[in-house]
Amino acid sequence: MVEFLQKLKTSFPKFAANLGDGSAYRLEQVEPPATHDELVELERSVGIPLPESYKSLLRCGRGFWLLGGVVQFGLQHPFFHDFKPLQKLTPIQRKMVERKGGRWPPPSQGMLCLAEFFMEADGDQVLFDVSKGLVSGEYPVMYYAHEECPPSVRVLTSGFQTFMEKFLDYPMFSRGL
Repeated sequence: MVEFLQKLKTSFPKFAANLGDGSAYRLEQVEPPATHDELVELERSVGIPLPESYKSLLRCGRGFWLLGGVVQFGLQHPFFHDFKPLQKLTPIQRKMVERKGGRWPPPSQGMLCLAEFFMEADGDQVLFDVSKGLVSGEYPVMYYAHEECPPSVRVLTSGFQTFMEKFLDYPMFSRGL
């Protein structure tokens, strides 16, 4: 964990300063850093280039949890939101879609999920909107609120570097939590 925190200071100084020694945010589940070959394979597997800022985080640690899992960057990330067509859902799943309203597939379709991020509800996520490609080396960072009726996606920041430096400032994640 010490190595992870040291690397964060270089890539994400404000985030590292806010995080401190990690105890206030209950830093846990810290995974070893990704190697160059692992990053190449990760980009190959998702089929798109990843922002250098995101790869910088992965070079610090391949994953970590904060606040008892309220924020989860994990080995399962990143992955695309790729929903089945409505007619291929089970009857129970179709009823749930009908109950929540909105369109199908959800507005996060085709976005790249980076983390579980329960800022508003358990199961919400942070995503890259990759639809327009990299802009100045970044993808917009989006928040997927799956419990809203209908589910919604909104912009958090224009890029991952900014997201990392700001997200511990969100009122939900203040030290008073």
